[in-house]
Amino acid sequence: MTSVTYRKIRIFVASPGDVLSERDQLNKVVEELNLTMSAIAPEKGLILELVRWETHVHPGLGLDAQAVVFEQIPAFDIFVGLLWKRMGTPTSTASSGTEAEFRLAYETWQKNKTLPVLFYFCQQAFPPPRTLDEVEQLRRVVDFRAELSNKGLVADYAEHERFADVIRPHLLLVLGKLCSPHGSAVETANRVAARASESGNLAVRQQLAGLAQEYETLRETMDPGDTRTRRMEVLVTRMRALGLAGYPMLPELALSASPGQRLAGVTILQLVPNPDYINWLAERLRRETPFLGYHAAVALLAAVRTLRASHEQELRVAIAQAKKSLEETTRGNGWRYSDRYSVLDEAEQELEHSAHKA
Repeated sequence: MTSVTYRKIRIFVASPGDVLSERDQLNKVVEELNLTMSAIAPEKGLILELVRWETHVHPGLGLDAQAVVFEQIPAFDIFVGLLWKRMGTPTSTASSGTEAEFRLAYETWQKNKTLPVLFYFCQQAFPPPRTLDEVEQLRRVVDFRAELSNKGLVADYAEHERFADVIRPHLLLVLGKLCSPHGSAVETANRVAARASESGNLAVRQQLAGLAQEYETLRETMDPGDTRTRRMEVLVTRMRALGLAGYPMLPELALSASPGQRLAGVTILQLVPNPDYINWLAERLRRETPFLGYHAAVALLAAVRTLRASHEQELRVAIAQAKKSLEETTRGNGWRYSDRYSVLDEAEQELEHSAHKA
């Protein structure tokens, strides 16, 4: 009998106190994945551990509470951040413990680009702020989300209770990469899809079709504005949650005459970058609405972070073409201040950084 060497994968979760339900859900997801990892990669012997202050920190003395936490948390392999309407209590080094913990993870990622950093924002409705402190907390969340959106992929989820369904496939993809560090995201998606049943594939197809139609209905029936955009972002999150299982549908989604189905294809490519679709994504900036074009830009950024070692020149050309398309299809100089341009610029800067580093 071949012995298995077990490897512990630590998942650190950072959040303020208004998303306790999500922290509990994440704990259950980790327990569930520990039971199923043997089916995905039994030879790897992976054991997942959720690291959180409730279970890994004891009382102590330090400059502030966050300093005590930093002294006690072990090194981690995956970072998960969560925010809703509160940023949290300021620390000596950041506007909140959650931000300080993110900065630590981001610094680690900048050194080697290997630490998975996942950040999620709850979109569940809440009463208008009643105090100046509540207003300030919400403002800080909005500002922080804007910063993270320009750094890369962030995800929204509609309600507290749905968080587990959103993060589960994302963790599966991350774990697949950790299991096969030299394998591509495409290979990981194909392995996951191959394990799905025929009835499961049909259910995913129907769900994606329904979400695509819901997106198109929103665009037709709601006036442009923040409310419509938020609702469409929730749909994108739901599409992305089906990304691994829906990956085999990518060719037909990309060629579809339905804008909603093309959006579904774009969200799959945010999760599973594929070099065959780099130019297709760049073309979305010319042919699609700003919302869909923005998500195509995010997918290009994800492609840069995954494929740049083998497709650097192709990515460089595609991003330049996407920027040119944005300039040609936007009146005046407003294109330089759009969220699409910010994401494309971030992707270009990361390509330059990797080239200089090489």
